[in-house]
Amino acid sequence: MKWLISKLRSLKTNTDGGVFVEYLLLLTIVGIGVIAGLATVRGSLLNELLELADAISQIKP
Repeated sequence: MKWLISKLRSLKTNTDGGVFVEYLLLLTIVGIGVIAGLATVRGSLLNELLELADAISQIKP
């Protein structure tokens, strides 16, 4: 994580500024995608665990 921060700081000092903006937009899009993906995985995992709990509770000796 430190290398990313140092890389962003070095890009920030670039006189063009375009490279920094492009990387910032790319990281923003990737970050939003990761958050959405983790939310989807969370929902799916919760559903599977609820189904497993229901199946276990239906077992009768």
